[in-house]
Amino acid sequence: MFNSQDDIDAYLDRLLNSDKPTLQRLFDKKLMDVGLTPTAANKLMQMQSRTLKGILNGTQQLVDVRNLLKLASFLQIPLEEVIELFLKSLEKNFPTVGVNSEEIRFIKENFNLAVLRKAGLINNISDFNHIKKRICARLGLKSIFEYRKPNIDIAFSSGLFKAENDLTRAFWISAAQATLSVIDNPFPYDREGLIKAFPKLRWFSMNIERGLIEVAKILFELGITVIYQAPMQTLQLRGATFNHSGKPCIVLTNYHGFYGTLWHALIHELYHVLFDWDEIKAHKYHLTDDSNEQLSVQEREKEANEFARTYLFSKEKMDVISPFLHDVDFVADYAADNHIEKSIIYVLHAFETQATNRNAWPRAKRYSPDIKDCKLPLNMSWEDETRVEVAVPKLAVETYPVSK
Repeated sequence: MFNSQDDIDAYLDRLLNSDKPTLQRLFDKKLMDVGLTPTAANKLMQMQSRTLKGILNGTQQLVDVRNLLKLASFLQIPLEEVIELFLKSLEKNFPTVGVNSEEIRFIKENFNLAVLRKAGLINNISDFNHIKKRICARLGLKSIFEYRKPNIDIAFSSGLFKAENDLTRAFWISAAQATLSVIDNPFPYDREGLIKAFPKLRWFSMNIERGLIEVAKILFELGITVIYQAPMQTLQLRGATFNHSGKPCIVLTNYHGFYGTLWHALIHELYHVLFDWDEIKAHKYHLTDDSNEQLSVQEREKEANEFARTYLFSKEKMDVISPFLHDVDFVADYAADNHIEKSIIYVLHAFETQATNRNAWPRAKRYSPDIKDCKLPLNMSWEDETRVEVAVPKLAVETYPVSK
């Protein structure tokens, strides 16, 4: 019956694991349930037969996440489950060199690999040696086991909020903390100096290329570190304020993609620095997170939003300019008179009228500068493979004074 020991091992494996789901079993069952042939399923998913077979039996090491998404949709199960089953079959066929089973288990439990790949931090979700190196490099870890998810007891929160994207959020926070730790601002926090500098900060928004860099330099000497960190899929963060060594640190991000929202986020976080610093310092960080629906958080966010909105461009000024928004030259002149870049007016108007004016956001997009044209304060991209402790000092030279 059996021609070799391999045949016996394969038979025993099927016998002992017959009740455990695999992608191949789920796929076969789905075909029976819906009455499709494998060829018809391939056409439905727009996937080549060889590609699908390699995913189902775990023989294809490099996969396009879009194909896993297609398979998850076809099987009607979560993407995370497809990834987990794929990795299990992959591990059987390709024992990972340089990574032990405990490291693999730890990585799968603590990181959303699909999101990290989408961001560009990793190239694939199956080469665990590569994944381990990239995570350790970005977070400044010597061992993957040094990683600890940040405490979710954030400022203003009742502690009841549990984000669905907990793994991604934790990685984003940890990456920001690693960067801020390397910078380690030497200047003491000067609240009175911030109050004095505040009136002219919005003027720098008119300098599209270097405005944010110049503001970051001013704030750095006041003991406030400002960096930019790119968004990640599923996160609805607009910014964050951290406590590092008893000093405020602001992390700007931009999942909306508008120049104006970067400036709104900056002023919003500076409000928290001015008026909520004691609570943030006690909790280590605060996230400006559109997905957090806790009333205690929303109330504080509303206050910070109103402050940022009034500081940048008050409602009274908006009432004056609103009838003339079609005249971009007039808006530009009015914005210059009020010391802000014109696109901020269009973004604020879109936020206020989005429920009734579906043209507001397209118009705001039309007049928004391309973020690629802006120099962002210490923007370490997810694709950068340099270790954080090496990359950050080089990036910091342009943004921050190198000495007192």
